[in-house]
Amino acid sequence: MRYQDQIVKVTQKALDDVCRAALAVPADKLEWCPTGKMRSVLNQMQEIAVSATFFMPLIKTGVAPEFDAEARRKATELQRSFDTLDKCIDEARRTVAVLCQAIGAVPDAQLETEVVVPFGGGVVMTAADVLGTAAWNMTYHLGQINQIQLMLGDMQMH
Repeated sequence: MRYQDQIVKVTQKALDDVCRAALAVPADKLEWCPTGKMRSVLNQMQEIAVSATFFMPLIKTGVAPEFDAEARRKATELQRSFDTLDKCIDEARRTVAVLCQAIGAVPDAQLETEVVVPFGGGVVMTAADVLGTAAWNMTYHLGQINQIQLMLGDMQMH
């Protein structure tokens, strides 16, 4: 199996896992924030709905899109347009499918190419590492959603 194909499988599973967990949260708790600094389930799913579009140019060109204040403002505005969990999941499924096609199309020879991502002031990663960032991001949010479920008294694994 090609590395890219494995990353596609991991990315699709991460999306399935985070969607299943979010759907298990009671509808009246989707916007609940346990503390002032934590993010709600809906807010996290709004990010997931659009994050594949951020990773796409990085995977296709090796160049990260702008991440300045104006770009972050526009991203936040777009995220907020997905105002229900169902809208978030539908958009995430659509954009992650496109992202997975792009991941699968990355040539083997490109995997060791180094790229700079804007996180933490600029981090150098290989293209192979970048291919897994969308899955990593969704898994990160899965943990946050699971923590909210625990705080709500839900002890089931979803």
